[in-house]
Amino acid sequence: MKGYLLVAIIGLLVLAGCSKRPIPVATSYPITAQLKMQGAHHWNVLADDIARRLKKTLKLTFPNAVVKPSLFVKFTDAQEKTPFGKAFYHLLTSKLVQKGLVVLSDAGYGRDNLVVEYDMQVIHHKDRRLTYPPPGIFSALAGGVWVIGRAVDYWAHPELAAIPFGLALDINSAVDYMLPGETNTEVIISTKVKMGQQYVFGDSSIYYVNDGDHDHYENGTKTYQLVNHR
Repeated sequence: MKGYLLVAIIGLLVLAGCSKRPIPVATSYPITAQLKMQGAHHWNVLADDIARRLKKTLKLTFPNAVVKPSLFVKFTDAQEKTPFGKAFYHLLTSKLVQKGLVVLSDAGYGRDNLVVEYDMQVIHHKDRRLTYPPPGIFSALAGGVWVIGRAVDYWAHPELAAIPFGLALDINSAVDYMLPGETNTEVIISTKVKMGQQYVFGDSSIYYVNDGDHDHYENGTKTYQLVNHR
């Protein structure tokens, strides 16, 4: 009895000690979803979404205007050097025209033009915790393997064991399709529209991208300065 009492006292002391820490306890955010860009089609989807919401914003910002202000999509040398920067300029311009907005090829046609600017920021994470598939996936796969083992031993037609194995593969494929997997590389794509010094539209979207595709969004060219030591 004294032994149990001693264990209980030690347990209470341990719990009491754990109730205080010099720093806050780390906790996770609620589960959220983030899109993963893996193709030029996804760039086109983003351009269409930006054009649609920009048109809606112009209707709300200039409700009494018979003719909405013209747009000029700014294209910089830095954007031209990246696949996304160059492609998104053409995609966004096309989508804006398709939405019925007036897009100019030169910013100097009028002072009241709206200037559309966009940029990309790539983030390379170096120390991230591993993520795990949704609960139940491994148990479903393990269950399929167990059924196969039992089928070979007891079924009159062991070839039917391929059925649960196929179902398990379908489950695994569905997970890979619906959850393409997090990466250590993300890109923030920001689009802003200005009239003079005033912003009338702004959007920033964050996407996962494959680690090997980071150069689609950032220019890796380095500039070196030669110094003559004499």
